[in-house]
Amino acid sequence: SGMIFEYGHTVSHAIEKAYGDGIVPHGLGVTYGMISSSYAAEKLGIMSDKDREEHDNLCWLLLRKWPLPEPKPSAETVLSIAMRDSKRGLAGEADDEISDVLLRSMGDIVQTPTNNLSKFPCSLVYEWLVDMGFPSQEDSAKGKVQ
Repeated sequence: SGMIFEYGHTVSHAIEKAYGDGIVPHGLGVTYGMISSSYAAEKLGIMSDKDREEHDNLCWLLLRKWPLPEPKPSAETVLSIAMRDSKRGLAGEADDEISDVLLRSMGDIVQTPTNNLSKFPCSLVYEWLVDMGFPSQEDSAKGKVQ
C-alpha cells in the first residue's frame, strides 16, 4: 500500500508545523520522524536494539549536518499537532494513542489491516521528543533546567 511512503510522517508534519512554514525542510522532518518511529518500534519490542542502531545511524548521517534550529518548540506542542495528523482515525486509535508506519528493521514493514499503520501509546512520541531535546512544559513548570 502507498501508506508505506508515510513512514515517519506523523511526527515529521508535527515538527514542521510547530516550527512554522519553511523553517524545517520536509526531508529533514521526515528523517526525524523516522527516528521517532524507530524509537517507538524498539520500545514496543518490534525492532531490536541492533536494528534500531543500524536504522538510526543511517538517519544521523543526514541529521548531524542539519540539526534542528534552536529554540525547539515544546514537546507538548509537537505532540498536540501530531495527535491531529491527517491519518488519525485510520488505525482506530484511542485518545492516548497515535499511529504511524513501523518497521521491524530497514525494509521490513509491520503490515497491518489498517494500511500498514500501527497504533501505539502517544507517550512514546512524547518520551522521544524530550530525549531529543524538545523542552517539556512540565519541567518548566517545576522549575527544572533542561
